[in-house]
Amino acid sequence: MTPAIELIGIDKRFGPVHANKDVSLAIGRGSIHGIIGENGAGKSTLMSILFGFYQADKGEIRVRGAPARIRSSSDAIALGIGMVHQHFMLVDPFTVLENVVLGAEGGALIGPALAKARAELTRLAHDYELDVDPDALVGELPVGLQQRVEILKALYKGADTLILDEPTGVLTPDEADHLFRILGTLRDQGKTVILITHKLREIMAITDRVSVMRRGEMVATRETKDTNVEELAELMVGRRVLLRVEKGKAKPGATVLEVKNLTWKDKKGIARVDNVSFSVRAS
Repeated sequence: MTPAIELIGIDKRFGPVHANKDVSLAIGRGSIHGIIGENGAGKSTLMSILFGFYQADKGEIRVRGAPARIRSSSDAIALGIGMVHQHFMLVDPFTVLENVVLGAEGGALIGPALAKARAELTRLAHDYELDVDPDALVGELPVGLQQRVEILKALYKGADTLILDEPTGVLTPDEADHLFRILGTLRDQGKTVILITHKLREIMAITDRVSVMRRGEMVATRETKDTNVEELAELMVGRRVLLRVEKGKAKPGATVLEVKNLTWKDKKGIARVDNVSFSVRAS
């Protein structure tokens, strides 16, 4: 089967920094493909080239087998590529519905676009477990639901390939588990997911294939079922990694800091810290 995405010989420099060095990668259709590497390995730069934020100095992009010239995010969206960034690109005072339709209004009159978007949001929520109140203000939603809004935006604009950049960095464990269920559903419905992360256990839990970058180069691609955390860690850093740290028995000393019943609300009155108590003891 023709890959959903092919990157061939991608090269990118930022002054003296060689961010991507002749990188080639094929992403299978209807799969979850992980891209891992240390900070600065070049994985986010590579995906930013695919989404049109940067242009490669040389190399070729193919989408569903056809050469593609992606000069902007609009070009990427027109080719069915969406991206959920590590830092969400939402308008806090707008509702979920307004954020989803923003940039895709389809004309001078917003009313018909909102009606269409509401119906489509209902369908997407049902198909992909992306339930969220379309009339809720985005700025009042927890980060897990804000992330769902970003995914809905991409799907509403017709994304067949979805790039997620470090998506679990802001999520609780329960929210991360729900995100993985959403990604599994997207794959099962024929969507292609590219997951950028450095969390190896997440790679093992959710991906079908994984590619490893190191210092701007693509060093390996593996079927996830045929690899393990130890091999991936070694490929990431170029040497054997001890993943288990031997620790002696803790011998805590006197309490140096104690907090009781701490509550903090932001300027919108939303409780960000609610009745937290903890203590810190000297080692």
